[in-house]
Order: sequence, then C-alpha cells, then structure tokens
Amino acid sequence: MSQLEEKPFTKLSLEIKTEIDREEWNGFLQEHPQGHLLQSYEWGELLRYLGAKVYRLAAIQDGCMIGAMMLSLSDVPLPGLRLKWLYCCRGPAVDAPDSPALKALIEEAHAIASRERALILRLEPNITEDDPQYERWLDAFRSLGFKINPIAVHGRSSWHLDIRPALPILRSAFRKTWRHNIQKAERMGAVVRVAQSEEDFETYYRLLQLTSKRDDFFIHDKDYHREILRQFSENGNAALLIAEYQGEPVAAKLLIRYGHCCWDMFAGMTDDRTDLPKSHILQYHALLWAKEQGCTLFDFRTIPDNPREGSEMWGVYHFKKGFGGFPAHYLWTQDYIYRPVLYRLWREAVALRRTLRRRKHTH
Repeated sequence: MSQLEEKPFTKLSLEIKTEIDREEWNGFLQEHPQGHLLQSYEWGELLRYLGAKVYRLAAIQDGCMIGAMMLSLSDVPLPGLRLKWLYCCRGPAVDAPDSPALKALIEEAHAIASRERALILRLEPNITEDDPQYERWLDAFRSLGFKINPIAVHGRSSWHLDIRPALPILRSAFRKTWRHNIQKAERMGAVVRVAQSEEDFETYYRLLQLTSKRDDFFIHDKDYHREILRQFSENGNAALLIAEYQGEPVAAKLLIRYGHCCWDMFAGMTDDRTDLPKSHILQYHALLWAKEQGCTLFDFRTIPDNPREGSEMWGVYHFKKGFGGFPAHYLWTQDYIYRPVLYRLWREAVALRRTLRRRKHTH
C-alpha cells in the first residue's frame, strides 16, 4: 500500500457507564498511571458518608474500560443560594490528552451539572509537571473550555519517595540527623507495631485530637476515621501504626495502600518525652510497612507550593524532605464555569478566607 493510500478505518464504539462495580473500578485505576487513592471506589463511599453525592463515570470502548472519573457533588458555600459544585479530585484517568475518553467523560459531567444546577465543574488531575505531555494536557483542558484556577482544593504539591531500592540504600538517602534520630529511638527502646484492637483505635484518635488541638488543624470525627479503616482494611489496604515507649503509646499514624502507592494519611503524638524522636521512628516504620506490602511509591502528601523557611508548613516540609525523595507539583486546578457572576463571588470569598488564615498564622 502506498503512503498516499488511505488505510482502512474501523469506528470503535464508546459509551459512558454510570453503574460500575467496585472490582472493575479499582482494577482499572490501580493499574493506570493516573490512578489515585482519591478516585478509588472506597473514597467515593467515604464522600457519601460525609453527605456528598457521588458519580462514577467509566468510559467503555468495545467492552474495555479506557477512562474513569469520579465526581462529588456538594453545596456551594454561599448563603442564600441553592447551588451545587462538581469536583473531581486527582482525576480523570485517561491514557492521553487526545483520548476520546476525555471528551466523552467531560460531556457526561456537563449533563450531570445541568441536572444538578452546578455552578462549576472543577478538576484537579493526577498529572504532574514532569509528565512529558504536561503542556498538551493543559492545551486539552483549555480546548474543552476549562480555565486555570491558581487556588487548589487539594494541595497542589506533594512529597514522594521511590521505595523500590533495598532498605540500606533507602536509609542511606535519609538526612544524617534523621538516621541518628531513628537509631536513638531504637536505642531508647521505642517500638512500633500495627494496631490490633478497638483500644488501639481509641489511642490513635486520642493522639490525633491532641495534635489537632496543639497545631490548630481540622480533623473529622471519630466515626469517620473508623469508616476509613472499615473501607480499606477488608483487603489489608490500611494500617494503624502505634509507637510505644516503656509500654505507653507516644505516636500513631494511619496508612492506606492503593495500587502500587502508599499514602501517609493522618498522625498524632503526645507532648511529652521530647527527648524521644518518636516522629522519626514512626515514619521509618511507615516506610517499612509500605515496602512489605509491595508498594513502589510512598506519598507523604501535602507540602507548600513554594516552601520558605519560617512560612506555614515549613516544618512539615523539612521533616518529609529529610527522608529523601522529590516534590510532585500537579497540574493546575481546572474550572469549567457555568455561572460566571456567582463564580466570581465565590472566588472572592475564598481569597478573603485564605488571606485571613495567612494573617492568623503569621501573628
């Protein structure tokens, strides 16, 4: 056949399914490069637990799933208005910017938005700046009518660690002081174990409450954390780690595995025994647990977009960075705006709230 001759073309069928079971949904996302915990079937059930309406959209081509997007529907926090907003956190998952699945999923989302009187459709894709097609992704969303929003709902930057290397190599990449602190905690007799009982769960939540009060951050109620464990523990994909010193709990951490990645979810610790590097020994054992589960990547979760010493979350960033790894900066938040005037009011309210929060943390 000459280069000028047209090759035969077979049109492939593409449909969007809105009813899909847990096994098929997770099976696709856990193997997809853009699959993420916050798009998991279980996370959707947690969103429902919190009162959100959840839509799972699967792009099916000739019987095979080629794209997925989970949306949550919530109230717009503007008094007196009965409007909703649609949000897709770390999705959709499709193979390429020109995949027909992307357009099809967005079109289905628009139909949902119309039925639900949504103010916006907001996406925060699981695509990082080191993706070789990063600019093409931006162009794809722009061509679909999305606008960049510099303010992210879910932190735009995260700290990642490749945990595939052998343990001695992994440990050698820790900051020297971090290695010393782990050794010190071990010499002092600190132990870390996986929680086994309801009493352990109560200990975890009590330590989380102490830390929330001390560091002034929001936590969900105890039943929500219990629901997290219920959703992910069935297949051994969640663990509570308890650090103890002389038989007393001093720190605790919740981990979740999804696919090849382990996420560092929540942690709390006591105020006493400041001479004991409890956060370092607990974090080290979190990495050990993730390796034992066969994970290849550890996600420490949110860090500041532009970390500067003395700024908010600098201490968190400094601690995570000490274990080696690299920052991951995700694609800008993408907003499709259905009601421009109300959208501007909402943006102004969010900006004001962020300004007040920054002032609180700098005084």
